[in-house]
Amino acid sequence: MLQYVTLVLTEYEKEANKKQPGASARKDFKYPPVLPVVFYDGEKEWTAETEFLSKVELSDVFYKYIPKFEYELVNLEEYSVEDLIRFGDMLSLIMIIDKIRAADEINLIGKLPVGYIEALKLNIPPHLNKLLADVMTVLLKRVNVPADEITAVTEQIYERGVQGMFNIENYDVQETRRVAHNEGIMIGEARGVEKGVAIGEARGVDKGLDTSAEIMQSLIAKVPVDEIAERYQVSVGKVKQIQSVLAQLSS
Repeated sequence: MLQYVTLVLTEYEKEANKKQPGASARKDFKYPPVLPVVFYDGEKEWTAETEFLSKVELSDVFYKYIPKFEYELVNLEEYSVEDLIRFGDMLSLIMIIDKIRAADEINLIGKLPVGYIEALKLNIPPHLNKLLADVMTVLLKRVNVPADEITAVTEQIYERGVQGMFNIENYDVQETRRVAHNEGIMIGEARGVEKGVAIGEARGVDKGLDTSAEIMQSLIAKVPVDEIAERYQVSVGKVKQIQSVLAQLSS
């Protein structure tokens, strides 16, 4: 914490000298107060010393020469969601997000009061969108959301800021898993449809089953039709025929 305070004061001095060379050398130059705050979200009780003087040996003798300061401890467990809403700022939003510990608690974000959300839209500048996206990334990783789903959510935040964050109010991890599972089944069926008569007709016997299965996988991966035809030396019509069968499977 002492290093943190020192860095803040050093940066302040640098900025002051940039604006006015030699400013920090004047007698009337003063450093601003730095208020150290530690945000704690652990489950166990905080036991570390909050006063720096207590961490130094022989402080009772040499206290005169030891920097004397203490930090404020903010224990998240002591604040309810309602308490945090009353603050109405970005820090309160981050603290609310940090309270989410399980996938089924994500909907908490969508249940926040409209007045609170509107205040955030006005008070959080666009250049902090990345910070919001990073916070949301940490949250979603913690509740085991897959990387591609996290990307979909954070992209909304990058583009729309706070509004994008609240678009996840209906986000349901279990429902997302169910949809992904069903899509996986559909793709599996599409890849193994050699048992179906319609698929057999679509493949045609001229190129064999293996090549047609590869064509189907390429279509699932959304490779352009003409590129597939050239790659496997088949007609565009044949590729479109297989594409039509895949479309029927997904409907």
